[in-house]
Amino acid sequence: MRRNLTPADLGDLLDRPLNAILAVYRKDGTVLLTPVWHRWDGGQFAIEIPASDRKIAMLQRDPRISLLVAENEFPYRAIEARGRAVLSWDDYESEGRAIAIRYDPTRPDDYLSKEPGVIVRVVPEAVRAWDYSDEAFT
Repeated sequence: MRRNLTPADLGDLLDRPLNAILAVYRKDGTVLLTPVWHRWDGGQFAIEIPASDRKIAMLQRDPRISLLVAENEFPYRAIEARGRAVLSWDDYESEGRAIAIRYDPTRPDDYLSKEPGVIVRVVPEAVRAWDYSDEAFT
């Protein structure tokens, strides 16, 4: 296993339309894990959250956030970013569309809420990236 990689070492992993697993905290301190669409944007992940989603209130209360992107085939590249969430309502439509078009280029607007939702940027305090490209799986 290769460890301590940079995002650039992962090749096209962050360009692929893979679900990310998002971790946010409930009031009781337990973790809510949920798949989300994302976009890697200049050293940060951007995530679109619809207006009525409870994750908005959860992140306003506790901005700690983690995100994991991993592929299911060799070389099993993965990246985890942990840090703080920065929420923005100003750029919901344009940024939300830029995220959705990666996953469904034919109907990206169908995935945006009618009321302005939130774009969450994961400001990383720690990033771990790894792959198994040096392993011989037989």
